[in-house]
Amino acid sequence: MNPSGYGDLMFLLGSFVAIRSLLDMGSSSAFYTFMSRHVQGPRFYSFYFTWLVLQFVITLLFVALIIPDNIFARVWLGHNREIVLITLLAAFMQQQVWQTVSQIGESMRKTVKVQLLNLFIAIFYLAMVSLLLILESMSIENILFLMIVQYVLATLLAYQFFREDQAGFVEKDATLKQIFQEYWVYCKPLIALSLVSFLYDFADKWMLQKFGGSTQQGYFQIASQFSTVSLLATTSILSIFWKEISNALAKHDHARVTMLYHKVSRGLVMLGAIITGLLLPWAEQIVTVFLGPSYVQAWPVLAIMLLYPIHQSMGQIGGTMLLAGGHTHKYMVVSMMIMLVSVPFSYLMLAPAAGALVPGLGMGAVGIASKTVLLSIVAVNIQALVIARYSGWKFDWLYQVIGIPLMVGLGYLAKMFVGLLWNSDGTGNMTDLIISVMLTFLVYGISVTLVLWLLPWLFGMEREEIEYLFRKSKS
Repeated sequence: MNPSGYGDLMFLLGSFVAIRSLLDMGSSSAFYTFMSRHVQGPRFYSFYFTWLVLQFVITLLFVALIIPDNIFARVWLGHNREIVLITLLAAFMQQQVWQTVSQIGESMRKTVKVQLLNLFIAIFYLAMVSLLLILESMSIENILFLMIVQYVLATLLAYQFFREDQAGFVEKDATLKQIFQEYWVYCKPLIALSLVSFLYDFADKWMLQKFGGSTQQGYFQIASQFSTVSLLATTSILSIFWKEISNALAKHDHARVTMLYHKVSRGLVMLGAIITGLLLPWAEQIVTVFLGPSYVQAWPVLAIMLLYPIHQSMGQIGGTMLLAGGHTHKYMVVSMMIMLVSVPFSYLMLAPAAGALVPGLGMGAVGIASKTVLLSIVAVNIQALVIARYSGWKFDWLYQVIGIPLMVGLGYLAKMFVGLLWNSDGTGNMTDLIISVMLTFLVYGISVTLVLWLLPWLFGMEREEIEYLFRKSKS
């Protein structure tokens, strides 16, 4: 799919991600938090499943029947109702149904099975997309139908995997009114945040589509997708962290909460920095090899966005810490402040320098990527400062200042060193490129291992833990 088509696809899906944040009102976070505290009964699940169906029906009615044609055209920028309705169903299966299934699996401590199902989805998607390419049938409609089918299949498989644990459910002594009140207390501070989240999520995508066009949207979205490789570890560990933090807080085990937060936040931030340091020097080659010449202009966007997951992982850990602990008001205040600042910054980066009521910089995908990275650094550190203040901890910032530039610098130094011995600029043949990449990764891996040994505190570890891991790896 060319950049323009991919941009249209991601704009359509992104619009419903924004709408989902408006209707969710923090209920998905509440759902997982309550499950993480203790085993829930069928009435609890029925209540939440009904709420999911209600969200879908409300959105369907507005998209299909209520929104007038002139407003519809302005919101979805010329796309017809049929394709928007198909996108609604695909986004609902991906963002709500599958997320709920994954949360249930994680709450049962079925992390391995959840990850296997995610692997099945990825393999199935890759196989079907390859088939569409062979048949020359690649289109937005076919990709959306593929998404619907794959998440329906994955949900049915998950039901089979998790059904054996149904016998372990214990019905809480709670009425529907009590369940509603529990959700209300948790979600009430997040209602205003949902409105701002919708504005924030939708505004970025809409302004990029409006001012930059679908090609710039495609550049930014493909860069965002590639950059998420650094978040794989965070995504896998986050649900476990949420459950462990919720459990420790319920038991008032503050020492364990402190240990978990500092170790996991430092470890995952530095892991993200290591992956970014590995990939960032090769951003241009990554785009050329994996995406082809039609995306070659996207490499500066990818280079910027590869920095984003480092602090995004820190932000997800901090958000989990606040939500799992029930500090929804603090989470709301910090998040709303950053989101409200973000929207005018997005306009400044994207609006054309001439012809707009308020002129901007007209930077397209590069502009929105730069804004995303810079604001994320500010936002997550404000969030970390808030957590440190209410928890009575010292604000933990030094490891970021030292560790992140160190990992990125080592990545570039490793590439430069190998470049002295072998062509590493990607202009030679594929064999030269593969050899230079492998040698660079080897030099970089040795350098990172040395840093881990000399400065274990950067990674939230003690020297004794490092020695234990080395001994275990040899045995």
